[in-house]
Amino acid sequence: MCQPHSSASAIEMAHAAPDPTCAAAAGRRAPSARLKLWQLPRKYHCPVIGSCLHAAELRALARRSGALLEHGRSDYEVHVNFVAAAEDRNVLSVAAQKALDRKYAAALRRFARARSAPELKDLWQAHVADGRIPEAFWALMTHPQADPPLRTLAYEEVHMLSHQIGAGLAADVHALGESRAELERLRREQAATAARHAAALAERDRRIATLAARVADLADSERELQAARARIHDLEAGNALRGLWEQLGKLEAAHNAEAEQRRSLEAETNRLREALAGAHAEQHRLAAALAEREAACGALELLLEDPAACPGEDCDDCPRAPHCVDLGGRRILCVGGRGSLARHYRDLVQRCNGELIRHDGGLEESRQRLESLLASADAVVCPADAVSHDAYLRTKRFCKRADKPCVLLERSGIGAFARALADLAVNIGPPTIEAAPAEVH
Repeated sequence: MCQPHSSASAIEMAHAAPDPTCAAAAGRRAPSARLKLWQLPRKYHCPVIGSCLHAAELRALARRSGALLEHGRSDYEVHVNFVAAAEDRNVLSVAAQKALDRKYAAALRRFARARSAPELKDLWQAHVADGRIPEAFWALMTHPQADPPLRTLAYEEVHMLSHQIGAGLAADVHALGESRAELERLRREQAATAARHAAALAERDRRIATLAARVADLADSERELQAARARIHDLEAGNALRGLWEQLGKLEAAHNAEAEQRRSLEAETNRLREALAGAHAEQHRLAAALAEREAACGALELLLEDPAACPGEDCDDCPRAPHCVDLGGRRILCVGGRGSLARHYRDLVQRCNGELIRHDGGLEESRQRLESLLASADAVVCPADAVSHDAYLRTKRFCKRADKPCVLLERSGIGAFARALADLAVNIGPPTIEAAPAEVH
């Protein structure tokens, strides 16, 4: 757990104007009322703020509130100031409370229907299984029916998941390095193939020139043969006739040999032309594979960038704006895919401001659940190499019938999935801006 930074002002302007009614209000809180951030035990402030609000969101809250000068501070220092401010009601803690309530309003409504700790525990476990941990963590920790053992259970699970997520990011960085190495290998292979094709084309041109010269020689031989036949026709008798016939036989034999050689050379020319056409087709295939790898690597690099690197909320002047992948909070359904990559799929969708739901593609889950998930999703991604034939056809028919955005992938790798998210972000358009709920004082 983090501790306040010794060199930075712990709360700065946030403690300059504390709410004098904080303690009295905490004592008067109705048993059915949700807890505020500053009413939670101190040890929960760090995981709640760290898991439920990104560093960029904390900086934006600090700028809007005017209670903390976030410029020149590290993400850690901004986080520590918010954690320290959460100990009582002040400008920063109230701003964080409102931001959390707005961001996870849907989860708060779902958890509000729970009337006991066992019901809350079931809701928590269902959200953890679906990967919707931040929203469930905030809704559970502030719920009036959450008892200390249940809060402790959620706290422990979030603590361990933070370690697992760190390990998963390291694996993604390793996969990106391998993809870059593979891309470089493909570039070298393409360059070598192009060099071989250029050499083959030069050899073909040389042989065609040789064949043209031989064809010209054959034409000269044909003319000579015709002239010899004309002389023989004029010499029908005499001692010279035998010599002429012998000469004619030699010329005919030479002509036949040349004709046979010409046919052989023409066959060789046709074979070289077919080989050249095959080489061109192979070159086009390699170029397409290279372009696909480059696009997948570009999408994966963009998705793996630190969200804190975003310069701010105004995207009009942002140089990254044409390449940002923002799903606008939409629900993305993944039908099939490798189970070992499910956690990475979910992490990529969350990085793109989306929500991932998944069906295993007919391996164990029912067809009825696939229909309901397809109906509730905003867009669909279906890797064709890790899904049943029935689930693939049903998904394709449903999306075509419902005019729902759908990306059918040939492979289920992380790079292909990242490129599919980029395509979906373009196809489904900009996110819909909903009116913010009224602030509760």
